[in-house]
Amino acid sequence: MRMSTLLVSSALCLIMAAPALAQTTATTGADTIDEVVVTAERFGSGLTRATFTIGAEDIQERPLGAEIAQALVKVPGVQVSTGDARGGSFSFEIYMRGLSDEQIGLTLDGIPTGDSRFNGGSPPQRFIESSNVGKITVSQSAGDIGAPSRFALGGFIDFVTDAPRKDFGATVEAGVGSFDFRRIYGRVDSGEIAPGLSGYLTYSHQENDVWAGRESRGSERDHYELKVVKAFDNGSFLKARVSYNDQTDNDFNIVTKGEFEASPRSDRALDAITGIPAKDVDFGGALGGWRKDWLTYANSHIVLSDALSLDVNPYYQSLKGESFRYQDRQRVLTGGDPRAVTGYNANGGAVRPTLTTLRNSNLLGGPADMRVTPRDRERYGVTGELKARFGAHALRFGGWWEGGDSTEKRNFYPIFNSAQGVAHDRSKLNYVEYERSASVETTMLYAQDEIRAFDDRLKVDLGVTWYNVKYDAKSPLEYKANVKFSQHSDINPKLGATFQLADAWELFGGYAKNFAGIPEDAFLGSTAVISPKDLDPVATENVDLGLRYVKPNMAFSIQAYDVSLKNNVGIVPRDPTAALDPDEVVRGNVATKAVNIAGIKTKGVELTGYYDFGAFDLYGSYSRQDAKHDNPAVGSAARRALAAVAVIGGADVRDIPKNSAFAQVGWKPLGGLKIDANVRYVGDRVGGHIVAPTTFQEIGVERIDGYTLVGLTASYDLKGQGLPDLRFQFNVDNLFDEAYIGAVSGSTATQPEFGYTAANPNNRTLDRYFVGAPRTYTLSVRARF
Repeated sequence: MRMSTLLVSSALCLIMAAPALAQTTATTGADTIDEVVVTAERFGSGLTRATFTIGAEDIQERPLGAEIAQALVKVPGVQVSTGDARGGSFSFEIYMRGLSDEQIGLTLDGIPTGDSRFNGGSPPQRFIESSNVGKITVSQSAGDIGAPSRFALGGFIDFVTDAPRKDFGATVEAGVGSFDFRRIYGRVDSGEIAPGLSGYLTYSHQENDVWAGRESRGSERDHYELKVVKAFDNGSFLKARVSYNDQTDNDFNIVTKGEFEASPRSDRALDAITGIPAKDVDFGGALGGWRKDWLTYANSHIVLSDALSLDVNPYYQSLKGESFRYQDRQRVLTGGDPRAVTGYNANGGAVRPTLTTLRNSNLLGGPADMRVTPRDRERYGVTGELKARFGAHALRFGGWWEGGDSTEKRNFYPIFNSAQGVAHDRSKLNYVEYERSASVETTMLYAQDEIRAFDDRLKVDLGVTWYNVKYDAKSPLEYKANVKFSQHSDINPKLGATFQLADAWELFGGYAKNFAGIPEDAFLGSTAVISPKDLDPVATENVDLGLRYVKPNMAFSIQAYDVSLKNNVGIVPRDPTAALDPDEVVRGNVATKAVNIAGIKTKGVELTGYYDFGAFDLYGSYSRQDAKHDNPAVGSAARRALAAVAVIGGADVRDIPKNSAFAQVGWKPLGGLKIDANVRYVGDRVGGHIVAPTTFQEIGVERIDGYTLVGLTASYDLKGQGLPDLRFQFNVDNLFDEAYIGAVSGSTATQPEFGYTAANPNNRTLDRYFVGAPRTYTLSVRARF
């Protein structure tokens, strides 16, 4: 309530202050509330890299309020999966050209949103209301210069919010659907309240049951956005935006392949408390957490002259949240101080008082804890770019600076009465396993010259980038060292070219080197010792070559790519010959260290086509990918390091299918009515690399079947004199109710197969997979006044 009051008050202040703010007359920018993405923009016509743009019309084919990233499944080479047909948090997984979510750059109106990992990261849905997005630009290559991200090793995705409406008005949306889905959304547009000044304020609330555990699990989200735009006569503008997201959910559990095959509509989480801790570790109501996310930023564009302009974009983001997990035992640190450290050993590891563990897991009402993991994060920074044009040259000089602080703790509280529920006693903090903190400061500089020749038929982009990243991390309950160092990249080239072969035909290609530094998980996800001299920055080389044919009612593109990623970072034993509990490698401690491990190579071909017949339109995309881990020599230290993070050298990368496709046909049988049918195919792929515990012996790979999903969308737009504009929409996802494995969880990807033994080599107990969503119906209504 306080948040909604603040945002409403801000909007009122904006309206009241408008006459004073408006110093010059201006016209509203060209973008509108429903930005129309023409065919040329959709297929990246004129750009020197592989690019695809999804417009508001594409986004709105999904159920209103659905996870915004789901619209990306149309793009070849992009793979998105969520546990629910409309979205997910822990179950959210995204890949692009064989690279994972921590290797893809994500921006919102050009502002970096950070990495998209669930635990402490910032998935895009935290900051975005899908009804407020005008378009999504996907650069599958990494050749675009100036993308402010440490993670854009294989491309980036920019979500662009829409502009305020030119006239005062309101929009209301409502939705209901399977699994008790309910959503309301409201938006008020100020219209042009002063010359060039307009804005909007939105609020939405949605909730649903988790389909795999409707009695104990659900998701609830409240989301607020405020956007203000001031446009000036000379083309300059200032845009400011604030978003706030308050979300609580119990998301999906993960299962083994055998568990899926035995019960394909279950994620194995219990829907009711049994009172027996050994069973209640899988109680769905104790899986999940809550998050509160703020993001505020400004986009300013200052026209200095006909040939010179300056962009400056400051931003600030914060998150605060907790995740929960039931424990079938109680932990108490001797002495009464849950954070006590008595000293440090020769390796720098913390020496702590004796940890007493009370465990009688099969006893009704036996001792149990709730493991609570609080996470806090702040990011703040600014991007800037100076553009200059003279003759056949267009110059760009820019930079990005970001600072940030993250903390993660792991606390254990006793459960009051495990025979009756999972409520825990927050007044009794019995044990703190760790308190980790990390500060990361990033500086990036770039320059580019765009050269045009042959009557603009040839365009060449010549660019370079440079990164410097500073790290400062500590975890005093685990190790003594304050890990503090910096890394910088080389001068990395980003080159691209496009040539118009003939009318509508275009050849394009590019080459880029990219830098990512060390993932924050190396600091916040483990206690492993970080030695700067042992680590080289994560880097990629990217090559693209493609051909486009684009006309207003039809388009076709084919593009090939090759990506080589090197210097991955993994947690491995200090002494590879010593017997070590795999849990120590998973968690990381002073018996382990962070080192570079072998990388991956991914190459492929992507096809996209579109034709508009008038009453009918067709769209299709196909991707052929070959993503493999590097293949060090058997017995080498490099191969043993891979096995320590459960990777088998030379094997396919997990969850990346060799073949995937999307096809859609649209039909407009009469005015206002549109029916779309789509088919999505994901081929069979590797689900897990099976590595033995303790010895890290390579056993083999586990493959999972492909799947085909069919979806339907029917929408009807009704416009009448004196009536609000109405849209009625009905969506069916997974029309034929196919049972399938939707994704491989990244949370257990680096763990060995604990069920493997020499006596029972085919036993599998490591949970790896998210179960795909069943048939789901959603009915949505929108009214614009």
